[in-house]
Amino acid sequence: MSAKSDALEDAVTALIQARTALEAVPGPRARARVDRAFARLFALAAPRIRYFTRSYGLADVAEDAAQACAIALHRAAERYDPARARFTTYVNWQIRAELQALRLRLHGDQRCAGRRMAGAVLSLDALAEAGGDDGLVDPGAEAATERAAADGLASLVADRLVADWAARREKALLRTPRGAAAPERVAAKAHAEGALVRRQLTHTEALIERLGEADRHIVRRAFADMARIVGAKPH
Repeated sequence: MSAKSDALEDAVTALIQARTALEAVPGPRARARVDRAFARLFALAAPRIRYFTRSYGLADVAEDAAQACAIALHRAAERYDPARARFTTYVNWQIRAELQALRLRLHGDQRCAGRRMAGAVLSLDALAEAGGDDGLVDPGAEAATERAAADGLASLVADRLVADWAARREKALLRTPRGAAAPERVAAKAHAEGALVRRQLTHTEALIERLGEADRHIVRRAFADMARIVGAKPH
């Protein structure tokens, strides 16, 4: 593996750890650590961002392209699974997708421009210099990215289901005499239960069974409620 690839891997790992710490103990310091970790990741990815920006003919809107690539980096870091592919491979696909969408928004379906780009020869040396050659060494990158995209979509659905459930749970708790007297405590309880349910949502029943009785009751009650809302039967 190249030094650039290893540096990106270390940077995204640090960002993931910082985000996990922020979720566990929110606060200004934790948020600052997340911001610093992302700034380092963005700086390391800057050469490939510039390379892909030029490749997609967006050098004249480099600032917009950089913002699009920042979104791609955030998304890639949130959904990255090191067991599926190297981060360099995964982030390349995310960056390219964002830049392609930006080009479509700005220029539409310009067939003549597309033919000019298709006819351009991208130097392998230039690709390597920009750090964009890491994806070439992974023959399973496309399949891995498709799996990751499917997982990403499932993750978005899970996030929405849990967020909606946690909101309903908080409202229900606030309707009780004890909950009405301590709304902040109710909000914290609903948030904690939502985090528990989200961790278990994509796990197997065997993993759920390892929870304590109280947590297992919360998870199964949440699953039943979410299944009722979407019109399905819990498995």
